[in-house]
Amino acid sequence: MSKNLFSPKPIAALVASVFAFGFQTNAISAEKKSTKKYSQEERIIITGSRIKRTEVEGAATVVSMTAEEMQAQGFTTLHEALGSFTSATGSFVGEQAPNGFQSNAQALNFRGLGAGRTLYLLDGRRIADYPSPQDGESNFVNLAHIPLAIVERVEVMAGGASAIYGSDAMAGVVNIITKKNLDSQTLAARTGDTFEGGAASSRFQWYGGVEQDSFKNLWAIEYYSSDPLTAADRASVGERESNLAFGFANQFFSDGTPFYTTTPEICDEFGYSYTTYDIANNEGSFCSSFADQSRTLKNERTRVNVFDRISFEQGDYDELYMEVHLWKSDAKSNGGPLVFGSERPTAIVNDANELVDLFEYSRLFTQDEISDSGKTHEESGADIHIGYSGFNDNFQDYEIVFSHSFQNSSESQTRLKEREANEFFFGQYLTTEYNDAFGGFIDIYRNDQTSQMFGQLTQAELNQITGENDSEKSSAVSTLSFSYSGDLFSMTHGEAQFATIIEASNKTYEIDLHPRTLNLEGDGWWGLTGTEGEGTRNSYGLGIETRWPLMKNMHLTAAGRYDKYDDETAVDDAWTYNLGLEYRPVEGLLLRATANSNFRAPDMHLVYAGIGGAYYSGTNVFAYTLGNKGLEEETGTAQSLGFVYEPIENLSLSVDFYQIELEGLVEFENGLAITNIYQNCINVDGYADANPELCAFADYRVDTDGTGFRVLTFPINTAYRLQQGVDSSFKYNFDSEYGRFSFTANHTNVLKSERQLFSGSPVDTNWRNNRANNDLRSRFRSSSTWEYNDYRITLTSNRLGTINSVNGGERLDSWTTYNLSATYHVDFNLSIDLIVNNLTDEYPRIEEGRNWPYFNTSHYNALRRGWFVEARYEF
Repeated sequence: MSKNLFSPKPIAALVASVFAFGFQTNAISAEKKSTKKYSQEERIIITGSRIKRTEVEGAATVVSMTAEEMQAQGFTTLHEALGSFTSATGSFVGEQAPNGFQSNAQALNFRGLGAGRTLYLLDGRRIADYPSPQDGESNFVNLAHIPLAIVERVEVMAGGASAIYGSDAMAGVVNIITKKNLDSQTLAARTGDTFEGGAASSRFQWYGGVEQDSFKNLWAIEYYSSDPLTAADRASVGERESNLAFGFANQFFSDGTPFYTTTPEICDEFGYSYTTYDIANNEGSFCSSFADQSRTLKNERTRVNVFDRISFEQGDYDELYMEVHLWKSDAKSNGGPLVFGSERPTAIVNDANELVDLFEYSRLFTQDEISDSGKTHEESGADIHIGYSGFNDNFQDYEIVFSHSFQNSSESQTRLKEREANEFFFGQYLTTEYNDAFGGFIDIYRNDQTSQMFGQLTQAELNQITGENDSEKSSAVSTLSFSYSGDLFSMTHGEAQFATIIEASNKTYEIDLHPRTLNLEGDGWWGLTGTEGEGTRNSYGLGIETRWPLMKNMHLTAAGRYDKYDDETAVDDAWTYNLGLEYRPVEGLLLRATANSNFRAPDMHLVYAGIGGAYYSGTNVFAYTLGNKGLEEETGTAQSLGFVYEPIENLSLSVDFYQIELEGLVEFENGLAITNIYQNCINVDGYADANPELCAFADYRVDTDGTGFRVLTFPINTAYRLQQGVDSSFKYNFDSEYGRFSFTANHTNVLKSERQLFSGSPVDTNWRNNRANNDLRSRFRSSSTWEYNDYRITLTSNRLGTINSVNGGERLDSWTTYNLSATYHVDFNLSIDLIVNNLTDEYPRIEEGRNWPYFNTSHYNALRRGWFVEARYEF
């Protein structure tokens, strides 16, 4: 952590001198003004820099995709388009995990460094985090709410940029750039479905703009709806009977494994199938069903977006504008039927404390009992920018902007009340004790009858043991910034340029859960935990970027930024730098290199989270989790080296080597490891262990009631990551008598990856090939387009490299899908698109031994071949 390593005073003095120089330069002639105004307008800002430039390619590697390209390549949502970028090699599970923490989220993981370590911008301004942290821990940006109707293009710089943008830009920056100039209106309607059924969707757009004198108004409205894709729509993941829909075992093998036996009559009562099985010639039986059929692989969703940008020209050079994006989304996910069962072997005794039965019990609730077990998601938010921009007499740009982004989320789902359900099925809880004859812990209840376990429940009975689990979550970020950029002075080989930024930001979040979700002592929801949290963070940033023409064909970019944090963490401040070199030895060849440092302030939820809980599957250890206000910032460095070669007109080839190294990444302490230390310590007399301090630490953190262990864990700065790889791209287009042909290709190959989860543990220097690594080692995307008169045809490929199998066998083969689109311009105003996605009907790699849905949901999807038809009318 950087603590006053670089005082902000010298930077402030430098920025002040830049301002003074800009405003005190002698006035230039009217003729030169006119010429310079024209050249200014030809310059653009590329993500990763605040300096306007005429060259599209710079020192940093930036890959872009226009709205027209997204349309031609068959993408219906921004998440689909960004998900095709080859640098998105990491794993993320959102709506394909309907029982997860982020079951309504659509997010990406660039470079495999974590979904929250990529900075997302809307027109260069921060977007509020998704209110539900990933896995209940880390914050990230959800892309499901951003409509394509407002998008002009997206730019992705998959490398560090903290010296330009501040925190979070460790794995890269995604800048979503909205439409700015429209002098017509467009109505568009798209509808589509999958050939196998499920996930049918519709999209309607109206966008346009008007300009009158000094007034401009640009708007976009989009309505999107999608049917769910359920396991019932896909035979290979929905027509497998669950192993246990109802089971009762009052016999146990010597190792404690329950031996289930039931009757066909009980299975008929539930509408389940009677299934027998054999374990070493012991025939057992249970009830089974197609319980997976109701689970969702793609959420039912409707979304409405309204975007408006109003601007007023102020004199010849300045503009006052307001940009507002409002949205509302309603969605539904389903993780399958509610389940209930005994936590461990359960003993029933009568009033005389005589043993009546010893059993294990498990059941699913049928649709006749609980017809709707899905979770509803109501989300809304806004992105607002109010700014004043222009340039002075020397055509140096300035802009002052206030931006505010917020998101609200409400979720609701029917859940089982833990204590009430246990008492209803098992009776009055007495105690949990170790049973010598059984060789393990058992729960003891008093109950005169257990018949309610063997039949469907009435609505009145269900009302006793179920309730609605409601939650409210919100997040927001507000930023006031002033930027100033332009030419500094003339040098022998051109103009020295600069850009400065001063900003103040406030970030808040709040998670308000149902009281039962927070109760960890028996009065909560059965099988569910959660964590509340609430906090605010103020930060201030001051940065400067310069570009120097060292020679006629060589430019050096140098940037530095100071960030100050005013919150309860141990971040305090951070200083980051960025260096970039561009060298053009001959026409058409660019050699480039970058080196930068980066940081990320700790996740708000990991700082301010209240008491929560986490189960360690298959153990008797339960972890209490709590936020840590002593967290420091995560830090990192990144370097790149490459070239861009344009040997002839309309042909471009680039290759860039990159390395990203991150330190002090935040991970939760390992509760099992702390518990093991505790157990080792209590096995010796009076802390006579070789490390008494470690024993005292474990004794403070671990508690036991004789039936299990409860351990308190905190997030700490401990992990380390390194990745090296190569990005390459190819672009070529040419005209012929048969039309215009365009080809693009992008490839990312991860050459090396290292990981260390906890400080002091061994560094896995071969994490790239580790069986536990769920990231891709390579990705490839290509697009080929033919345009002739009123026709356009585009074929897009998206190849995912091999990934590890769940059972440790051979790596799964690469997975390639193709999208085909055809456009016909009926006349000047009307065009029709026909799109077929996943043309060859590739299905995800189904794996034996993997839990439902039996394929890797981090990278594959079960949509299969789908079609869309879209009509657009411009007037």
